[in-house]
Amino acid sequence: MSVEIIIHSIYNFTVKRIFLKIFIILLLPSYSFACALLNVPIGSSIPSVVGTFEFLDGHDTQYKGSGRSFRYIEPAMDYCEGASLENADLEIIIYDHKIASISLFSTDTESQNEIYEFAKVRISDPGEEVKKKNWTGFKNLSVGSLLIFYSKIEERGEIGEILKITNSEMLDYTIDEQIVDANG
Repeated sequence: MSVEIIIHSIYNFTVKRIFLKIFIILLLPSYSFACALLNVPIGSSIPSVVGTFEFLDGHDTQYKGSGRSFRYIEPAMDYCEGASLENADLEIIIYDHKIASISLFSTDTESQNEIYEFAKVRISDPGEEVKKKNWTGFKNLSVGSLLIFYSKIEERGEIGEILKITNSEMLDYTIDEQIVDANG
């Protein structure tokens, strides 16, 4: 076998592998790319996220520097393709014209662990014990500078699931007493 044939065979094999890798990358979408809400950095300005969260387009710039936070609630399934979030809501909290937190919550008793499954697949597994029907508490799933908390709370006899994403800089502006409902 000549050297020329060997080199040609190696070249063809390498080129085919590169094309195969590119094809697989383009064919299989990443979970985070298909989930817009996970691609928005905490602290992002409103104008930079309006393409993802259209409902923020109407947020009034006069509130910048007001010292108040504003809450927007929308159906979560509209912002994360392929995730089973049919019964969950997306909560965005704005402070000083920036994203202060992104949360998912659900109180639907028929779809227990919906947010658990989302967190397990797309962020980190909170652990099997949180799947229990009457479990309440929280799990810290933080990564780097992001504070990520999965929790279940009992309120009025119902268990609610919450996944909250924020950072230490914005955490203080996500406390309920300081928040104005912007949806009306």
